[in-house]
Amino acid sequence: MPANTSTGPYLAAAVQRAPVYGDLEAGVKLAVATVREAAKEGARLIVFPEAWLPGFPYWCTEQRPAASVRSLFQALTASSVEIPGPELEAIGRAAKRAKATVVIGVTERAGGTLYNTLCYLGADGALLGSHRKLVPTLSERTVWGMGDGSDLDAYETPVGRLSGLICYEHQMAPARYALAGLGVAVHASVWPGYPSLDAIIDAATRHLAVENACAVVVAREVMSAERLPPGTPFAEHPRMWQMTGGSAIIAPGGKYLAEPVYEEETIVYAEIDPADVVEAKRWVDAVGHYSRPDVFRLHWDRSPKPPIVHE
Repeated sequence: MPANTSTGPYLAAAVQRAPVYGDLEAGVKLAVATVREAAKEGARLIVFPEAWLPGFPYWCTEQRPAASVRSLFQALTASSVEIPGPELEAIGRAAKRAKATVVIGVTERAGGTLYNTLCYLGADGALLGSHRKLVPTLSERTVWGMGDGSDLDAYETPVGRLSGLICYEHQMAPARYALAGLGVAVHASVWPGYPSLDAIIDAATRHLAVENACAVVVAREVMSAERLPPGTPFAEHPRMWQMTGGSAIIAPGGKYLAEPVYEEETIVYAEIDPADVVEAKRWVDAVGHYSRPDVFRLHWDRSPKPPIVHE
């Protein structure tokens, strides 16, 4: 499916703000205020970081003391987002007022399981869709379940055909190739703020901008122990919470339009020109002239995979 390049240049925004950790209501209010702020600057696409509502579980690297981990998991469950639900409806109303497309990472609660989920809200306020992370990374598996891949998709928006990936999904070559097949013109790339990931994210996101010939909006957060609610377990371990951001915006073909910004709460802006997709695809059209389906083909099972099937 060809990328939609009918739109003209537009301003994109990567949100680099600390979450209101563990307070879903306050986090939604901050998201709404941030959408309004970015829209005043003219942003038509606004991307928030991974699991920004109600805050990334950096504590998942620890399993002792068990009482602390249990307390944090229960609090995360209580403050997670249901889809659909009032929190996304509120952010959708903000998107509609702003006439902007919004992408935001949440912890989703579905039944008794939590998922790391990326949500897409249209400029009309509607929920376009959501995607659950296919494989939580390392200790994240103690918090989040795995998505089944049926919700990996792209959406027609006023800024072009939009999709995205969550954190280490960018290291899944079949997932990147699948999105290339959907003709994505702009990609939401959401991550936590770990400084140890800086070089990996630079390589992964710029490569995707080349490989898939699309613009990439990289959203990461800043965080610190000082921002935690009083009494939060592990708050006495400041290095666990010290996150430095690194949000950026990349043109089709891999050139930085806005280089990574670190160590501050901010919104990173850059103008994206969808016409640049044409030149990028002249070099590499991964599912066109730069493919060899006689040698390599991807089998993509997009069907839902429920644990119980009633026949």
